[in-house]
Amino acid sequence: MELNIISWNVNFIHDNWSNRLININKRLENEIKNTDIICLQEATLPFSNIFTDMYNFLKGTDLKYFPTQESFLEREYFNNLLKTYFPRYKDFIIYIFEKIMDKFLYLISIFYSNYGEILKKIYFEHPFILIILGILCPILFAGQWFFFGMLTIVNKKIPCKLKCKCVGRTIQYLEIKYNNKDLVLVNIHLTPGQTLKKRERRKKEIKKIVETFEKNKNVILCGDFNSKPTSDVIKYLKKIGYKNGCKLVHKKNFATFPTDSPEKCIDFVFIKGDIKIKSFNLFGNDNETDHKGIKTTLVV
Repeated sequence: MELNIISWNVNFIHDNWSNRLININKRLENEIKNTDIICLQEATLPFSNIFTDMYNFLKGTDLKYFPTQESFLEREYFNNLLKTYFPRYKDFIIYIFEKIMDKFLYLISIFYSNYGEILKKIYFEHPFILIILGILCPILFAGQWFFFGMLTIVNKKIPCKLKCKCVGRTIQYLEIKYNNKDLVLVNIHLTPGQTLKKRERRKKEIKKIVETFEKNKNVILCGDFNSKPTSDVIKYLKKIGYKNGCKLVHKKNFATFPTDSPEKCIDFVFIKGDIKIKSFNLFGNDNETDHKGIKTTLVV
């Protein structure tokens, strides 16, 4: 049986977020009918039920969707905290809290829409300046922890259970029963940056991921690895038997970043076990996000 998967970094912290979100929704609305699982990285995750207003391609569907903050602090954590300390007024306080967070998200979105690229440049080139700015203006940077994360969307016909794990960064993984086989699909966003410290951190993250699913026969790793094909991360995956989906189909890697003029291949789909790959293609433009999306069909 075929399993159609999309993996895409939609990059909340990037210029023109409000306009890009409209285009992202249009793209996913066109793809959703022929897709079983969508794995998004760097997605915006509101606290309240405006979720489907933001990702309006989900309206009118019966898709299952699983949002997880990359800080590993999910909305349920805050709700449970409020219920514990204010049991009598929990519903009212949660309602007010979500309304406040929605307004906060609106302000953060405006900020990132105008200054997202500047912040990323400072982060990669002058991280200490960003730390100082964060101390002086913490509210402007809080969105990275409150509203920034991963989103996995699944066709309701696929029996699955989603779990999360911290490997230095947060990963989402689906335990799937498909065509009488047990599969694990992992939505990945490894640490960005090209300093020696960041590269070493990614090596530790990928090793923890591999160790977590070492006993699973059939594994799919997809997402933004922030690692080039010649990196230690990719070499390690190849060494232990994971297969690069793009190379299996096209005999070479496709550059996925930046979208307008791709220079680097940092987004991948790797497979292990009784899984074959039928097709692997890229999509997207710089009016949507700065990463090309991956659309692949696997045979299970």
